Amino acid sequence: MWKIWTILVLVIRASFCAEKFWLPNLEWERVENWVEKRVPDLDSRVIFPLQMRHAAGLPKSRNLRLSGIDLPRSGALILPRNGNLQLSEAEKLPKKTSEWLRSGHLFWADPQNWNGSSVAAPHLEQVPCRQDDIVLPEKERTFSILLPMKNIEVRSIRISDEKHPFIAWQWTDLKGRREFANGIFTVKYTEYSCEKCACQNDPDGYYLEEICAIQRPKCGFTPCEYPLRIEGHCCRYCGGRVSLTNKASLTIVRAAADEALERYEKRLAWHVRRTWNGATEILIKEKGDYSGIDMVEAVEDLKRVLISMKIEVVTTETTGAALQDNQLTVTLVPLFVTPVIFLMILFVACLYFGYSYKHILSSCTEVFSTIRDGIRVDKSEPRKPFSFARFENISEGNVQIANVPVEDEAKPEGSKAELEDPSSGGRFENPLYRSRRRRNEEDKVLNMEAPLSMTILRDKMEDQIEEMDVNIDE
Repeated sequence: MWKIWTILVLVIRASFCAEKFWLPNLEWERVENWVEKRVPDLDSRVIFPLQMRHAAGLPKSRNLRLSGIDLPRSGALILPRNGNLQLSEAEKLPKKTSEWLRSGHLFWADPQNWNGSSVAAPHLEQVPCRQDDIVLPEKERTFSILLPMKNIEVRSIRISDEKHPFIAWQWTDLKGRREFANGIFTVKYTEYSCEKCACQNDPDGYYLEEICAIQRPKCGFTPCEYPLRIEGHCCRYCGGRVSLTNKASLTIVRAAADEALERYEKRLAWHVRRTWNGATEILIKEKGDYSGIDMVEAVEDLKRVLISMKIEVVTTETTGAALQDNQLTVTLVPLFVTPVIFLMILFVACLYFGYSYKHILSSCTEVFSTIRDGIRVDKSEPRKPFSFARFENISEGNVQIANVPVEDEAKPEGSKAELEDPSSGGRFENPLYRSRRRRNEEDKVLNMEAPLSMTILRDKMEDQIEEMDVNIDE
């Protein structure tokens, strides 16, 4: 009996239609509407965006005094009944400015502008459906709504400080109000109640596309391994899904889901919906960041409760493990890996065409050295070549400083005597340079009449080859 009464209470609670509340607050006193996160001081200059495109409510205070107002090109400033606005002389006051934060239209089709549905619901069902009761701000509050481009239906509409909704003709009479910026009055009352109908009559998907045009840029990274495709949802879905047949009662299924998932209420949210083909499904989603820890267990508990209530379960799905956002790594890896792959392909191609790896490495070293030497610290200075050579006069070496012959002045003119000048430092004989004249003097022609051995011929050929290399280097 206790279980029966519990199910009856849950059924009664679940059978009530959902109320969805309009969220944006456009009042002057709300600090979230200002860039500085504070209400403008007296004698401040207030700047509104040029393309504000919505209404902003001025305060009810009678001592509102400003040094100036930068008005928007599109939008409205709503002065309350018996309100008062004064402008002071700006030249005699310190410069204080405040900027209005919001800009752009406030769309009826934006899910973030509505409250009252589960976060597990798809985007199409987070905005008002034909089975929902709509609650707009009270009479004293300023609100501005851009109605959808396509005709939609709702069950009823009321303002928050009234208990009873508008009658259909009363709601139609409001279509000329400035609060509805579009001018096309597309929100109408539904003519009949339908439990198995979809959220909206949108066979061509125009209304869903209007919602997704707003929501897709906000999707971001998908944090699960196997995301689901959900009807009416603009992003990939991370969570769980239990699919039932079209024979299941939506009210009974909601009561069963509330009972099965009650202990997960702080961590999970769930939503029972009718699919476009008439079947029933239960969507489960985490309230915070996706982790997937409780998802499998919650789906199994829900399946067990549904089967115990003789409700046929077709399939169950979960979206797997949680993933980390590695978009920055994915972006940078091709930037650094692509040059490495190109160099490897070039290296293999050079080997294929007969170049040795030593020759390739020496060529690369020469290229990098040229680039490094070509970079100058001060570009205003002309580039000067630099070279260095070292000669050391050691006893065991083959290169020594030669004695310089000097002329004896005591001898008569025309006669010279070569003397060694001990005070002279002498001169270097450069081993990298050999005079052609001296080579010619040192050249010896082989005597073909004398006995000739292979050793003498080999030494002579090696000397000539070495001299040819020296000539080429010169």
